[in-house]
Amino acid sequence: MPRSNTPCAAGDRPIVLIGPMAVGKSAIGQQLAQQLDAPFVDTDAVIVEGHGSIADIFASRGERAFREIEARTVARIIEAAAGTATVVSLGGGSVLDSGTQQLLERCTVVYLECDADTVAARIAKNSGRPLLAGDGIRRWKALFATRKPVYERLADIVLDVRQGTVPQLGLKLEAALCDFAAGKPHETTTREINKTATTAANGSAAAKQEVEK
Repeated sequence: MPRSNTPCAAGDRPIVLIGPMAVGKSAIGQQLAQQLDAPFVDTDAVIVEGHGSIADIFASRGERAFREIEARTVARIIEAAAGTATVVSLGGGSVLDSGTQQLLERCTVVYLECDADTVAARIAKNSGRPLLAGDGIRRWKALFATRKPVYERLADIVLDVRQGTVPQLGLKLEAALCDFAAGKPHETTTREINKTATTAANGSAAAKQEVEK
């Protein structure tokens, strides 16, 4: 994938991507990490590697047990990433944990903003999300309504992912990170200005690239 013409020195804080299920955190996180030549960690993938599938954990042990595993995993990953620009993708509900919220104060937090239309096709294709069993879109909307204020409160940067390919969004996010690190106002920074990102650069009408998360 192409790198930007002005690569960003992301600094010594992990870059953590948050947002609802199926928004593209893993794909955009991997893209950004490649652009920055930085490590990438998907916390859900780490959980699966160590404990088996998330659906199986929910089925056999319940959501509470999963959330405890998730919180411990996120803490370990963020602590290990301290002092680096590691890009970390979090599961959609992980930000509800108070300990995780405290850890995110040490990170640059990027909220990937979308709506139900953005994720509908991905949810329809993926039946492996236990919280979306049944009417996936209806359940997604209910969860998002609860979690959206938390995403907005924690975010340093908001990236609108409704339009644009993953490479386009990665470059746009890199530019926002550069501005944020330099203390410059940017259309996608939010702790300093209460404003969400515009759509992907160049007003591209390119079809959204489907991503798994």
